[in-house]
Amino acid sequence: MTRENDRAAFLAAHNVSRETLNRLDRVIETLDSWRMKSNLIGPREWPNIWQRHVWDSLQLLDHLPETARVVDLGSGAGFPGLIIAAARPEGHVTMMESVGKKTAFLNAAIDAAGLSADVYQGRVESAPASQADFVTARAFAPLPKLLDYASPWMKNGATGLFLKGERWEEELTEARQRWRFAHEAIPSRSGGSGVVLIVRELQGGEA
Repeated sequence: MTRENDRAAFLAAHNVSRETLNRLDRVIETLDSWRMKSNLIGPREWPNIWQRHVWDSLQLLDHLPETARVVDLGSGAGFPGLIIAAARPEGHVTMMESVGKKTAFLNAAIDAAGLSADVYQGRVESAPASQADFVTARAFAPLPKLLDYASPWMKNGATGLFLKGERWEEELTEARQRWRFAHEAIPSRSGGSGVVLIVRELQGGEA
């Protein structure tokens, strides 16, 4: 399948406003021009970018108010951070990324699409304190470590929205050895056996 066919299939299956689609197109076009030089996404993944990666990220919108303040951990190629910012223009997304080339791409995509977003370049654990309603992550770290990274925001009331793969139950069990929290696991609508893992009321974690 070509990327054009993939985009058409995505649009046939999902209702996206013209304004959001325009921003998403600018993000994906920027990704196309950066993806090889910055090792952002593999060539096998590229033909399915819309139905696999864009849609995987967009399903988080069910849980994000229009004006949500989001911190996205390990943003990399911008999934879900850039996609959330494209679809929630009244909110704001702060993306965390330690790799310089990936940070440069994220800033280029923000500029190209006119997104309400910014990028912190550095390790997550060194990030300055900031206000957030939600913390997101996709393919960043196993849940026990992910909660370590997310805890500065979550202990101040932010909700975790994590896209997790088929090992999510095993990760959940491991995380409960150090953390106390409420959770909800919603089957992913983008295929596979993954979930959208919603984590609230985080407590504990001390060594």
